[in-house]
Amino acid sequence: MPFNHTAIIGLGLLGGSLALDLRKRFPAMTITGIARRAETLGEASALRMDGAPVFTHLSRELDAVRGADLVVLCTPVQTIVAQLLEMAPHLAPGAVVTDVGSTKRVIMNAATALPTGIFFVGGHPMAGSDRKGLSHARLGLYEGATWAVCVPPGAEAAAERLVELIQTLGAIPLPIEAGFHDELVALSSHLPHVVAAALANVVLGHPRADALQPFIAGGFKDTTRIAASSPAMWRDICLANRDYILAALDTLLQELGAWREALASRDAAHLEALFTTARERRERLN
Repeated sequence: MPFNHTAIIGLGLLGGSLALDLRKRFPAMTITGIARRAETLGEASALRMDGAPVFTHLSRELDAVRGADLVVLCTPVQTIVAQLLEMAPHLAPGAVVTDVGSTKRVIMNAATALPTGIFFVGGHPMAGSDRKGLSHARLGLYEGATWAVCVPPGAEAAAERLVELIQTLGAIPLPIEAGFHDELVALSSHLPHVVAAALANVVLGHPRADALQPFIAGGFKDTTRIAASSPAMWRDICLANRDYILAALDTLLQELGAWREALASRDAAHLEALFTTARERRERLN
């Protein structure tokens, strides 16, 4: 067992699923859950694994991290930044702190203010859902998922322990520099969320949206599924990774311009070529 006492801050889908996996794999581990809402804590207290409580302790206060040798921040990006500073005085010497935030540069920068002897390792599991909340937590959420790991100088030993834990969860750790991570996820995750939200606004905000309902089928629902994600969480992600998302949006607008030009000029060959290129690239992904 790489850690004896894990404190999880934020008991939504990611934090709750992590707690379930840890309890399943490490029955003797002390697991502290920290959440702001009394309703969430009540729900957490009812969670069971093989008849035993999932959480050893539950609290609304960040000082509950006291004594934990691993602290995992599972809250929105800007909340993580604030909580790093707020909980710092309560961290045990030698504690390893990590997060599951979708952007890494702003969090890694904030973590440099942690006291000497506290080891921060940035993390981002590529797992999740458009569903939020502890009620959607499940065993095996991280199975097979890539888990980005950003290791600052001096935290190599802490990262080794964290990687061992990640592998135990069935995830695939991927060491990566924070800036490169943010550039890649702007394309693979953040841009698709912005596009899905924009598409939902355009179609479902159309003056004839009511008449559209019978014609909305799998294609639209699949394409816009992630538009149902938390607006506050995605606001924070967009602002934290603004530069790379803007670059991705500019590239997308250029691509859309090519589609519009082909359609406006009735260029059948160009339209088919655009569709063919997209299909071939998507097939390579599979």
